[in-house]
Amino acid sequence: MPGVGSTAAPTEPALETEPSATQGPTLTPSPTLTTLPATADPTPTTVVPLSPTATAVPVIPSPSPITARHQNWSLVGRMEQGTYASQVTGRQESYLVYLPPGYDEQDRRYPVLYLLHGWPYDETHWDILGVDEVADAGIVEGSLSPFIIVLPGADKDGLYVTTSGGAGSFEEQLVNELMPHIDATFRSVQTREARAIGGISRGGVWSLEIAFRHPDAFGIVGAHSPALSANRAPSAFDPFTLMREPGVAGLRIYLSAGDVDWARQETMELHQALKDQGIASQLAIHEGAHRDQLWAQHLLDYLAFYAAGW
Repeated sequence: MPGVGSTAAPTEPALETEPSATQGPTLTPSPTLTTLPATADPTPTTVVPLSPTATAVPVIPSPSPITARHQNWSLVGRMEQGTYASQVTGRQESYLVYLPPGYDEQDRRYPVLYLLHGWPYDETHWDILGVDEVADAGIVEGSLSPFIIVLPGADKDGLYVTTSGGAGSFEEQLVNELMPHIDATFRSVQTREARAIGGISRGGVWSLEIAFRHPDAFGIVGAHSPALSANRAPSAFDPFTLMREPGVAGLRIYLSAGDVDWARQETMELHQALKDQGIASQLAIHEGAHRDQLWAQHLLDYLAFYAAGW
């Protein structure tokens, strides 16, 4: 893997005043996963707010009548917590994983979607937004095919913000350690076409960097309000540079932001730069600012993009 991108990323602007592949070797699976207690409080402790806590729960469509193929399924998936050994950090790293309705009733393999959180949140960010409930509803009503969702954890003051890519970075941790662990622990489809990665804000920058450098491992990438201006990486790991790498043109790419989002301008510039390079990408500008409510309201749009064709 290329050299360390250790230049510290600038802190994302806090514009809101309320809290807001090459595939590496397979590691030994971590201890048995434990189901999160239903009463657990997922709200992370934050120091510098990125966005306010979501004030509106996304509207989840009522499932249509259950078809014959669902009759032996549980009608909800489940969120579990797990850990894996990281040689990059020298400690056990945490993650959440969503297993879809029917996972325990069917002996089959599933596509995998990796979703990266915004800063300074942790792996609970997408769970707080309601991604599992939206996935459940779409899968049960048949608008989404079943798939696994992985929510990686990361130290908010560690590799997630102090590195930009390459050896010794969050990229190496995810690609060479977490991915092999997930593939060894769960019934995943291990092809690029069945593997997607996306992220919010800082996580959106990481998703682009990782997918652009590993188009052999990921076939689909999304960036929601990517913090491209706040987390401008060194050239070797900058999505504006990496988009010229071989294989990027073969990715399905989704870019989104709010119409009054501080990440809007750079998101639109990346879309245009990709277009100028002859690379197709889908751009969505939604009503809203750089905050949880924006992302929560469009979860179904995001999941429909990632799962298209699955």
